Amino acid sequence: MKGIKYYFVILSLCFGLSLTAQNKVSFLIDDGFWVGVNRSMHLLAKMHPEVAEKCQFKEFIYSNYHESDMDFFENSDLIFVALHNNGLVFKAKPQLLSALKRGAKVYALNLSHEYDAELQEWGICFDPWTLAAFKSGGENNIMNIVLKKLNKDLHFDCEYQDIEETPLSGIYNYRNKKLHTYIGSYLAERTDIDTQAPWIGLIIGRSDLTKSQYLYIDVFIRNIEEKGFNVLPVFTSQKPGHHEEQVIERFFISCDSLPRVSALLNLGCWYNTRPEQERVVLEKLGVPVINGIILSTNQKDWEKSLVGIDIYNRSNLVAIPELAGYIEPSVAVVFDDFDHNIRIKNMIGYQMETLLGRIKNIHNLQTKPNREKKVALIYYSYPPGKENIGASYLNVLPRSILSILQRMRQEGYDTGGQPIDSAAIFNRVMDYGRNIGSWAPAEVDKLVRKGDPVLVPMEVYKEWYDKLSLKIRTEMENKWGKPEESELMVWKDSSGKSYFVIPVVKYGNIILTPQPPRGWEDNAKSLYHDPLVPPPHQYLAYYLFLKYGFHADALVHIGTHGTHEWLPGKEAGLGPDDYPEALIMDVPNIYPYIVDNVGEGLQAKRRGQAVIIDHMTPPFDKASLNPELRDLKSGISKYYDQKSKSPISSMAQFRDLVLRIKTLGLDKDLKLDTITDQNLEDIDDYLKEIEENKTPFGLHTFGVSPDEAYTKATTEAIVSMQKDLMGKDLELFREQVQKNIAKSGKEELDAFIRALNGKYVRAGTGNDPIRNPGALPTGKNFFAFDPRLIPSRMTCRLGEQLAEELIEQYKAEHNGECPPKVTINLWAVECIRNEGTMEAQALSLLGVRPVYNASNQVVGLELIPQHELKRPRVDVVFAPSGLYRDIFPELMALLDKAVSLARSADEKDNFVREHILESEDKLKQLGVQEDSLARRIASVRLFTTPSGAYGTGVSGTVQASGTWEDEKDVAEVYFDKMSHLYGQGFWGTKVEDEYTYLPKGFSKTVFKNALSGTRVALHSRTSNLYALLDNDDMFQYLGATGLAVRTIDGKSPVVMLTNLVDPSAPGQETLEKFLGRELKTRYLNPKWVDAMVDEGYAGARFINKMVFNLWGWEATLPESVSDNDWNQIYDTYVMDKYRLDIKERFKKSGNLYAYQSILARLLETVRKGYWKADKKRVDQMLLQFNETIREAGLACNLNICNNEKLMQFISDRINDMPSLTTEEKSRYKSALDDLRHKAKTEDADSTTDGGNDKIYELQIQDDKWLFKQK
Repeated sequence: MKGIKYYFVILSLCFGLSLTAQNKVSFLIDDGFWVGVNRSMHLLAKMHPEVAEKCQFKEFIYSNYHESDMDFFENSDLIFVALHNNGLVFKAKPQLLSALKRGAKVYALNLSHEYDAELQEWGICFDPWTLAAFKSGGENNIMNIVLKKLNKDLHFDCEYQDIEETPLSGIYNYRNKKLHTYIGSYLAERTDIDTQAPWIGLIIGRSDLTKSQYLYIDVFIRNIEEKGFNVLPVFTSQKPGHHEEQVIERFFISCDSLPRVSALLNLGCWYNTRPEQERVVLEKLGVPVINGIILSTNQKDWEKSLVGIDIYNRSNLVAIPELAGYIEPSVAVVFDDFDHNIRIKNMIGYQMETLLGRIKNIHNLQTKPNREKKVALIYYSYPPGKENIGASYLNVLPRSILSILQRMRQEGYDTGGQPIDSAAIFNRVMDYGRNIGSWAPAEVDKLVRKGDPVLVPMEVYKEWYDKLSLKIRTEMENKWGKPEESELMVWKDSSGKSYFVIPVVKYGNIILTPQPPRGWEDNAKSLYHDPLVPPPHQYLAYYLFLKYGFHADALVHIGTHGTHEWLPGKEAGLGPDDYPEALIMDVPNIYPYIVDNVGEGLQAKRRGQAVIIDHMTPPFDKASLNPELRDLKSGISKYYDQKSKSPISSMAQFRDLVLRIKTLGLDKDLKLDTITDQNLEDIDDYLKEIEENKTPFGLHTFGVSPDEAYTKATTEAIVSMQKDLMGKDLELFREQVQKNIAKSGKEELDAFIRALNGKYVRAGTGNDPIRNPGALPTGKNFFAFDPRLIPSRMTCRLGEQLAEELIEQYKAEHNGECPPKVTINLWAVECIRNEGTMEAQALSLLGVRPVYNASNQVVGLELIPQHELKRPRVDVVFAPSGLYRDIFPELMALLDKAVSLARSADEKDNFVREHILESEDKLKQLGVQEDSLARRIASVRLFTTPSGAYGTGVSGTVQASGTWEDEKDVAEVYFDKMSHLYGQGFWGTKVEDEYTYLPKGFSKTVFKNALSGTRVALHSRTSNLYALLDNDDMFQYLGATGLAVRTIDGKSPVVMLTNLVDPSAPGQETLEKFLGRELKTRYLNPKWVDAMVDEGYAGARFINKMVFNLWGWEATLPESVSDNDWNQIYDTYVMDKYRLDIKERFKKSGNLYAYQSILARLLETVRKGYWKADKKRVDQMLLQFNETIREAGLACNLNICNNEKLMQFISDRINDMPSLTTEEKSRYKSALDDLRHKAKTEDADSTTDGGNDKIYELQIQDDKWLFKQK
């Protein structure tokens, strides 16, 4: 890139040609116009040397105006002013007025619109010809503007040409700078092109060409041509008739409707306002479009930034292009400082190489025969444990893997000679394709000796590792030590040589392989407190192997979701110092993802460079009632019937009903202190609600549509939400939905193959199909929406309604008192589902409302007057997720402004102002020296993890329950992770890092002070699929918020959910009711249990996850889970009260480990004193646990094999059982000892009868890393 600098130095020297000239010509311009003006004057000197000898030319640029020669400017004879940056014009006002007074002619080069009248009053001339010539742009036009004004105003004897029109769209020839409007004329001029080479399309902005900002474009074209590609560089102005989709169709699609290019790169032409139209054209084109990003910052600032793309440009640069189906958002160009701090667009060299690699690899997928393609199918086995391979609501093992492999074999991929069937896949993955925790070294040893793992020699890893940036290597060694010090998934042979072990199951050129563990579980106590822990060395070795060892043509991450896209690094616009980008590099990443989780899918797109293939949710049906609830419902009906006949004799029935209601926990769900005849009707209504609830059954298999019965049931669930359709319209809608469900399976696999063929994947909306039928059929690269449009006017009205309902419900339970403070959890996935309803509710609580422009975009805020509000302004604290921060930074800024606005209202009953003023005083007492700083800190209401960090840490801490005994230890993890300030000028800040005189832990104190006094903790649920117990995020955010407030104030807040599942009946619900309904419609419902157990290994895994998540709620909000809830879980799954043969079916599915893990979690809940189970239940669980070890061995997850306190608890209790033999009593300890001790060193290279005698390592042959038998 040195030649670029030299190029501009030459131009600068040519600019001021005559130091003795009498006439001075000045340009007052923004940086973006400097190159064009500079080159134009260089052209003038070359074409009209006689003019140049009589003039001095000087440019005055925004970036270096303070360093400029004001005397020259003020004494100029001719001044040209570009009004792109009005601030510069007003900064130069004194000099402009002085020059005008002495007779200088000052011309506007473009319109400012807002200030044109004022500027004309100064004397600036808005000459139509000059404006038109500058608008058309180009070096000739700027030169002729100067020549004409020298001729007319200063009476120079020089010729000038009329305006040279620049086409609004066309093709750019970088070799001679000519613009073509027809492809034929461009090809005729480019005789140097190899017509047999593949073509790449390039979309650039016309404005860069008219400003002569084409250097970065030329550099890119030159480099890609050197890679063996032809480039078709098309520019567009986005004017009518020249919109992006029109230009794409005109230039990139041939007359016979075939693509002229293998891929498109949109290089910074981000101002597309018609993504819906573009999607149609891109489907027709059929090739991927890469989003090449141009940042307004310089390279150094971007490299050191934790944010990456600033919060106000993220929508334009990332979100809007996604609406058209753009992929792989890649920072390519920055504004670098040139001579005297002038800023010009410059290509980042190493980013360009990555971008070129991505283009080349897409073309490789299009042209390489399928039988030669190498593909890694990556699944999740995290945290390590034999029971835990899978993804969210997806039957990964074995069904989805089977579906994918079968289709790949049909498409001609080399899948090896072995049969592809469920049993073979399952057995091979379970034996040799799972992660192993550091607590089971013998398992690693066994894997190496009997399996087919890849062994990456330490010296090979170090060679790959050295390719990573210095920043990453430094962070890795600070946290994990040098590579040779690694212990996670490391094996040593008899000579002491170390290898990283990478489990793989090979099917020809396809490998099945688990994504490595993130590393937290191996050092839980120290790592859960660190929000920016890098992945361990084996994690890096894994992805480096896939690139440099396996030479993968594509990676496929199967299901929702992995950890790669959540690794530390910038929020958006990542580079080689950021772990996700450093590990994915330029390898295509294909990602089957559940349709109802768009928010987290966007993270995979933006930070993991993924092409999403969305897949169906499980099918839905009405829940129906379990036998006990059905009998209760019948009993209530009989009671009313009997009461009407004989009130006295019905009393016994009533007492029986009360007992049954309490046994089933319905009184807790509805928060009934006593059960009366009146609220029996409420219970009857609640039973009907449970019975009619739209409930998911089983899991989805990628590429397989539901059967006919489930298709019809799911269709009816979707149709039931369409309140406005009737008659024929309703029937047509029903038919279309049924068709879309039926064809979703095939669409998923077809899209998967299109992605593997390097083709465009159809873009479309996602979310819960019941709420958004447009999400069907699946098989799309989903997107969200334009964040500038939320919250909408309609959403704000709903938010106001919900805010008032929340306040009224609280007042009804608290003697008419208004809640002074509410803490709201904000998630991106929820915001995308409900379109900003929680944000609208928060604004209403604060007494603030949005201001909209004509395009319905939120452009500001205004206070709701107190006479209109008629209640206090409620203080609101926000606990957004890290993903919310990344995807909706504009909304965080909006909420921060809302807090400031509410604070400014000096009025009675303003809790916001009251609390901030109190906090200011506290902060000063704690050592804050400046009043303004105290006010800023006291006003912060947004707290989450630092940039590049995700999750509260509570889930992992709760998982590692043997590492803590006091819930305050869990709360401290939450405080450590979430106490980073956002808003009021802070962004992810620890205040004490910036103001070093403040004590360590000061930000944590600020966070605790903000949370203190919270009366209501609030979250939302907007999905018919996701609830409270099917994921760990709900308890680690909402539950942890309650735990945090309880730790600070000694009492839990009221915990509520804004229930938006049914858009026609939104409302506020207690946690107890939401959780209770979920238990009864799903996990305590034999219809649901039977369907989930039918899913085999994956269904067993899901049920185990559910039990863990119930434990998560117990650990964070013990009042939300009763002993009765645990008793019912025990009765349903351990005692199998519905006679579903649960244990035997788990065993047949190969996942008795999940059953064992459920027992271990139940026993751990007892050990820690949360569940007061009776001795009979505990003894039964201990016996069952012991029996599963005999039947299947140990699951060897964190709880079973790395929880010393639980191990001791189980061993002690079993030892006290007189009915067991000595061997039975020692079974657990013996199994643990076997897993903890490796085989003898001298046997490490040997094989056993029936074992695999092939140990593979990576070796070099012909400069390539290959699998070689050792």
